[in-house]
Amino acid sequence: MQVKVVSLNIWEGGRLFDEMIEFCRGQSADIYFFQEVFHSEVVTPERRFRAYQEIQQALDIEHAVFAPTFIEVDGEQKNLQGNAVMSRFPLTPVSVRFYDETFQEVVSNYRPMFPFIPRNLQHVVADVDGTPLHVLNTQGIWGEDGLDTPRRIEMGKTIAKEAAQVGAGVPLVLAGDFNVEPDTESIRQIAVQLRSVFQEPRVTSFNLQQKDLKTYPGYATAVVDLMFVSDVVNVLDYHSPQVNVSDHLPLVATLQF
Repeated sequence: MQVKVVSLNIWEGGRLFDEMIEFCRGQSADIYFFQEVFHSEVVTPERRFRAYQEIQQALDIEHAVFAPTFIEVDGEQKNLQGNAVMSRFPLTPVSVRFYDETFQEVVSNYRPMFPFIPRNLQHVVADVDGTPLHVLNTQGIWGEDGLDTPRRIEMGKTIAKEAAQVGAGVPLVLAGDFNVEPDTESIRQIAVQLRSVFQEPRVTSFNLQQKDLKTYPGYATAVVDLMFVSDVVNVLDYHSPQVNVSDHLPLVATLQF
């Protein structure tokens, strides 16, 4: 069985919405992992606040599961944000694991609050023509850098435990914006259970066209968007297109199991 997967932090519901949709449509992937997805039933001038519905409709993709993370409060407006998996195969939700902070309201763009914004691990199963593929999608605990903290190490342990519970010999793919660098104890916890898809070093996983490098130069050398697979999954192809569709760069891989 062969599947193409795409992972992308779409940047606050899609601040480059049309470009993001064009890119995702062009990939014709089987499974999409999205982070920072807004989900609202209210019609607003900005499509990004209805990203969950708008993306699913634009990609003409039948199956989707949303994992709420927090409610962003922006003045009088409240926007539900979370992670989403969209798939051409049927999806069954398994769990949503919060790392430490639980679902709550968060004041929009209040930087001191950023490290304490709730983050979670979304776990669904895709029925790939009769073969179950476990799909884990996450956005990790934010910080001023991509280094270890006690909370991030516990996050890594939570992800590793979820993968271990799936069991050996079962197809699994994990992807997302981990907000932590690969060479950390946080990620080494995960690497005990899974192997990284992107083997060669990358300079950054951010789209530097959309980053203020004078104020925050660390983005130029930060790799936080990662993908992992279980031992029974073969990686046929992987790359990170240098496209201007978000403040992050996408991850694209073709997997076989």
